[in-house]
This record gives sequence, C-alpha cells and structure tokens, in this order.
Amino acid sequence: MADKPLSLTQEIARIDEKLLTLLAQRTRLLAKAAQSRRAKGVGITDAQQEKTLWNTWRLASAKDNLDPQLARRLFHLTNTLAYARAEKDGGTDSLCLYPRRKPVRIDLDAPRDQILASILMILAAVNAEPVTVAPFQGTDLSLELMNALRQFGLNLTAEAESYSSTPVPSWSADNTIIYAGQGKFHLYLLLCLSLGRITKVKFTGSTRLKVHDLRPIQDFLPTLGARLTTIEPHSTGLPARLEASGQLPDSVTIPPGFSKKFILALAVAATTYPKGLVIHIEPGYKTSPLLRKGIGFLQELIPEIQFHDATIVVPPGPVRLGLRHADVPMDPLLSLHVLAFPFFHGGTARLRGTWPPHHPHLQSALDILEELGLRLEATEGHITATMTEPPVALDADLSSCPEYFPLILALTLGLKGPSTLRLPQEELLDTGAELLTALGVDFERTESSLHLNLPVHGRAPEGTWQSPDPFWTLAAALASFTRPGFCLSGADNVSSVWPWFWKIYMNLPEPQLFLSQPQEPATVHEQPQRKRIRIQS
Repeated sequence: MADKPLSLTQEIARIDEKLLTLLAQRTRLLAKAAQSRRAKGVGITDAQQEKTLWNTWRLASAKDNLDPQLARRLFHLTNTLAYARAEKDGGTDSLCLYPRRKPVRIDLDAPRDQILASILMILAAVNAEPVTVAPFQGTDLSLELMNALRQFGLNLTAEAESYSSTPVPSWSADNTIIYAGQGKFHLYLLLCLSLGRITKVKFTGSTRLKVHDLRPIQDFLPTLGARLTTIEPHSTGLPARLEASGQLPDSVTIPPGFSKKFILALAVAATTYPKGLVIHIEPGYKTSPLLRKGIGFLQELIPEIQFHDATIVVPPGPVRLGLRHADVPMDPLLSLHVLAFPFFHGGTARLRGTWPPHHPHLQSALDILEELGLRLEATEGHITATMTEPPVALDADLSSCPEYFPLILALTLGLKGPSTLRLPQEELLDTGAELLTALGVDFERTESSLHLNLPVHGRAPEGTWQSPDPFWTLAAALASFTRPGFCLSGADNVSSVWPWFWKIYMNLPEPQLFLSQPQEPATVHEQPQRKRIRIQS
C-alpha cells in the first residue's frame, strides 16, 4: 500500500528539521572560528571571512530569485547566532548542582533593581554636587554604563562596594566612539543624553544590539533635532552614527506603540536639557508598569517632575539631587530567589534593602508565595523570610505575574502532591516543560498550563540543560534542592544581572561568612515596626 502523501505543512516541517540541523552545524563552526580569533586578542568577526561567505549566499539567492535584501538580513542573523555563542564566556561548560541541604542563616545585601540603578547612575554622574551610591553591585550592565559615561567626560569612581561622582565643568560625547554594551535601555539612555548639545558620536554594542531594529528610533529622532544612521549595509542595528543639533523642542509627542524604555530614557536624559522637556505619550501608557516604576523613582529624586494625564513634564536642567548619599531599591524578582531558600530546608533569609514603591506584578507573586508557606516580613531596611507549613499541592494562575513563573515553578517541585500552574504564555510554558524534562519530572502540558505529577519517584535528572536566560538559571538553582545532581549549561549568564549569586549558592547555609559585606548602619531602632509585606502594584 502506497504511503499517504505528505501535506504541505508536513513537507515544510521536514525541510525545517534539516535546515535547523545544518544551521546548528554552521553555528558551531563559525563560533569556533570566532572563539579562536578572540583567544588571539582580536575581534570575533573576520571581514574577509564574511565577504567570502556572503558571496556564496549572494550567488545562491540570485540563482533562486530570492529577495537580496532579505537574504542579506538572514545572512547577518545566522552569523549572529554564532557570534552570540562565541561571546559567552564558558558557555559550553556545564555546572552540576549539589546544594547543601541544611537550614539557612542568610544575612546579605539585596540585589538592586537594574533599571533604577542605571537611572541613578546617570543622575549622579551629571549632578552639580558629589554623590556617593552604596551599596554598589558591579554587574556587567552597570560597569558597561559606567565606562560609557566616562567616555562622555563624566567622572565616576568605583570602589569595592560603592561608587562616587565628581562634578565636571562640561561633558560631551562629541567625536567619540561609545560602546553601549548589551542593553537596549542603556543604548537609549546614551542616545538621549547626547541630544542636548551639538554632537557627532558613533555607537557600537554587543551582538544583541547589532540585530536590534533601530528604524523606529531613526524615524523619530528628527523630531528632537537629530539624525541616526546605521553604518553597515543592510543593517538596522549598531554600529550607528548620531548627529545631534542640540536644538530641542519644548515638547514632543511620542508615536503610538513606541518603546516604553526609550520614553523612560528620554525622561531621564531630559533632566540635563537646559529647557527641560514635556513628553506626551499614549493615554494607555500612563498605566505602564515600567513607566510608573521609572518615573516614580525619578520623582523621588527630583520632585518637580510631573506625570499625569499621559504627560511627563521634566523641568529645566541641570540636575540638582539635593543629596550626598543615595541607594537603589532592591530588585524583588532577584531577591526572592534568595529569600526562597528557607522554603526547602528551613532557616531564615534576611536581605538588606528597600522594597521599591512602584514595581509591576509583585503583589500577585507575593500572594502565591504566601500560599506556598513562605512568610515575608519587613522592618526598616530589611526583608526577612521564614517558612510556615507548605500546602500539599498548588493550583495557581500566574497570568498576572508571568515573570515570576520560573521561580514559582522551581518552588512547586518541593511540594508532595500533584500541582498545576496556569499561564497563557506559550514560550514560558515550553521552557518550563524543557526544564521539567531535564529534571526527570513527569508532567502534562496543555495550551495554558503545566500539571506536575508530584512527588518525583525514581527518575534521575537527564543530561545537561541549557539555560536560556538568567532567571531560568536562578530557577534551576532552586530546583536542584529537590533534584540534586542536576547539570546546567550556560550558568554564567546570571553574572550579567547578579555577579554574586553563585558565591551565595556555593557557600550555603551561611554565605555571608565567605562574602565581604558592608557594615550595618550606625542607627539602630531598638524596637523596629514589623509588618507583613503588602505592596499594591
């Protein structure tokens, strides 16, 4: 009997399998060449190699009558896969996790919110008086921004656990090359900071920014008296050249659907503009969690800033913060990964810092953590976590706090009964399913949920799991308390947001004995007011 002919979708799927196999092989080979060049102290890209490879693409695409511009774009994207792999330090090594399963006694500084830390670094750098920021946790992102601001002629000096700014008579990025690093928000901050004066500056960045589509920014910048031009043919990302006239309007209207990170960056940079700036945004944006958090923090530092009726009003510069010492609120999502340690084997975890007054989706996550038995209490400058009796099972809807899904999935593994996590984001569910498979956990997947068959019996973790981002790495570290021996690839990706996490993990149950920590503040309240954390988002 003849085989049933394949449908078009099945034929395409079969081709895609072959295509991805070849793409993975190409990525490995090109990454190997790039790593070899990097080991010799030269750039990871080779112009002659790319020219040779593109000539093959050009001839083949012309033969098959493919759109040359799209083919060129696809060529750049496939190269980027390899260069991104080559840029990962130790990305091919695996880390097998065997945590010390004892009651914890943790007393550490909390990790700070990266967005707010970047905002404060900009304001401190341009402030008219010296400012010291402590504690300072030098993540890759923070150090990249600090180095870029030094290229502007701003004076920032980093110490072991703090940094200080010293006012300078003038500053400018004119006729310089600025490395924006790997973050879009930092690129937007540096672009907007350049707009307040006559400037010609070239921006470069990591692989991620090389494939970032800057065309919406290019179309909008003439409104602010500037022009952004990409340098490489057929590229829509970095490197790019900015030419700014320094002639800024009194007000500007942001186009619909525009990047909220750019709007926040513009508001921050506008504090340096001589006339300030009035920014009109879409009515729907006035409830944006990112803008509420960022503008709220700006208003704490500069009370004259207004945000109402879809309008942000930034008063004329220069910035005068009116303080000599500053700190950044903690990052709740990062912090909860340490505050959750008592969930598995008891004990106490205390982090020094302040919960931010404006943070999206936090209360929904805290409600689920309380349901899991994790009790959080706040005193002035401290957050303490202890465990009460956990439930046998959990049935939770994370639709309102999807960024907390990896954390809560990892904690759910410690329960004794079948549990269900509901979430409409297919990509997050896919990654969660991959992690559960690697951990050897039986589960059932639907379009909008994962049903975990707990407890786990017999099966050992399977192979090595490649973590896609820092927050899945943190979740995998927590999962290892219930599945010791689990091996993780790409574990170093967490260093970009939290350099000290693995030192904390490896030195449990009392990591502070092995880490240098700042001294407690001199002022001690004999009877601090304790309260359950209840933050309205």
